[in-house]
Amino acid sequence: MLENRHLRYFIEVARSLHVRRAAERLHIAQPALTQNIQQLESELGVELFHRESRHLRLTEAGQIFLAEAEQSLRQFDHAQKSAQRAARGEVGKIVLGFQSTAGLSVVPNLLQNFRTEFPEVEVTLIESGSTAQKRALRSGEIDIGLVYALPDAGFAYRELEPESLVIALPEDHPLAAKDSVAIAELPQEAFILSSNSAAEVLRHAVMTECADAGFQPKRVQEITTVQTALGLVSARFGISILPASVQVLLRRGVILRPIRDSRIQVGLTFLWMKDNRSPVLANLVKCL
Repeated sequence: MLENRHLRYFIEVARSLHVRRAAERLHIAQPALTQNIQQLESELGVELFHRESRHLRLTEAGQIFLAEAEQSLRQFDHAQKSAQRAARGEVGKIVLGFQSTAGLSVVPNLLQNFRTEFPEVEVTLIESGSTAQKRALRSGEIDIGLVYALPDAGFAYRELEPESLVIALPEDHPLAAKDSVAIAELPQEAFILSSNSAAEVLRHAVMTECADAGFQPKRVQEITTVQTALGLVSARFGISILPASVQVLLRRGVILRPIRDSRIQVGLTFLWMKDNRSPVLANLVKCL
């Protein structure tokens, strides 16, 4: 059976046309090299060398086989290096799910760092809510998710630094003139909030703030993205309570104010399956 060593041995002999010198370069005994060349010729059923006393010449078959053998070894070396790079997570693919708020700064910063370190990894992004991301993680549709949610059994996770919440008001709202707004000032307002399936931790934090202030919102419009929330606020559809990171967005007709005397913060969490052994995922986690 032909092996790569037969090709390597043949190429060295074909280049030097001298068995002893080839054996020295290959660091094997001359009889062993001769035996391997004979095995190769026997397997192929052709003579690769003209043997004239102590001199060797490639036969026509040997000349053709040399070109093919060199190409074959180049392809094998390339395949070997590609496999090794894949095992190190330097090439491959990864799918990242993320909440809309995470797309403002966390995801761009992560991608910049990751692609600097691993420029040949293909990254696919899917924007969706926390429930959808958990489902996609279990099915293998995404490799890692960035959510306002708590980890379930089977998930590994990394929590990011929590941030405070702000109130988004229409610019002509009576409370917009204040430097800060207390939750207790909002019992009659229509709330524009993330649904529980979109951002469970954020929704729970807002409802907790309201409960601590002695009320529950009477009217709630559920949304899935911060862009939609700000759009509805600008249309005077209601007010919204959002992570402070939305301050990087400038939306005409919307005023953002800090919540007075609030101690509640929310943080995004990276989730991935504990049994996911992808080296690309491992490298991304190192960049978090």
